[in-house]
Amino acid sequence: MFLSDLSIKQPVLATMLAVTLVTLGIFSYQRLSVDLFPDVEIPVLTVQTAYPGASPETVEREVSKRIEEALNTIPGVRHISSTTTEGLSMVIVEFRLGVRITTAQQDAQSKINAIRADFPADMEEPVIQRIDFNAMPIVSVAVESKTAGVKTLSTLAEKVLKKRLENVPGVGQVNLVGLARREIKVLVDRQKLKAFGLTYAEISGALRRENIDVPAGKLEQGLNEPLVRVTGKFHSVDEFRNLIVAVRNGRPIFLPEVARVEDGIEDRRSAALI
Repeated sequence: MFLSDLSIKQPVLATMLAVTLVTLGIFSYQRLSVDLFPDVEIPVLTVQTAYPGASPETVEREVSKRIEEALNTIPGVRHISSTTTEGLSMVIVEFRLGVRITTAQQDAQSKINAIRADFPADMEEPVIQRIDFNAMPIVSVAVESKTAGVKTLSTLAEKVLKKRLENVPGVGQVNLVGLARREIKVLVDRQKLKAFGLTYAEISGALRRENIDVPAGKLEQGLNEPLVRVTGKFHSVDEFRNLIVAVRNGRPIFLPEVARVEDGIEDRRSAALI
């Protein structure tokens, strides 16, 4: 009734109010921000831990359970779940709405650091991450060639393309999927190994012992002291074939006598399809 009376008795004032409201609406609409990737804070943390070579049962017992127990004491935790596979633990922590996820991430890091000594020695450092939509990939690029092989393309993507894309302004991270990196494989012949009286541990030990770069101290040259390093890393199949793995009755046994050395690519554990 009030608006009706005002419009009838004061038509000019009512018209001015209507025009003012329309003008403010248009002005506000033009300045209304629209973001393709809005900054949304989701109260969820993921803790990923690699434990190479361990069975799912061992990973769950030695890693996942301990992380769950430690993180369950953080204020604001709503739900904790975990997924355990061979050599990998993934713990997902959901917090109540209103919890500052940055503070929760710091608390989670402190809790895990406090129990770090209880984890297996050969376990890798846990990686704590927030679910961030802004960190999700926005562009996917495929590399293909009719002439070059997958190993050549993988080297090109890893050594050249990745570095160039990382230098583009605004790019935060570049991830590579489906690589086929070069790998020199040593395929041991069990029968030959037995004939020479050798074990797998001796072969593995010889490879670790010889295929390594060793620091050799410093070299004094006046005011300069350059570091000296003995290079022992193998880079070709021939270097592996010249490796002496053991000595029996004064006779050296070379690696090709008990194993086949091949220059190939590592086993594919990921693939990409666009």
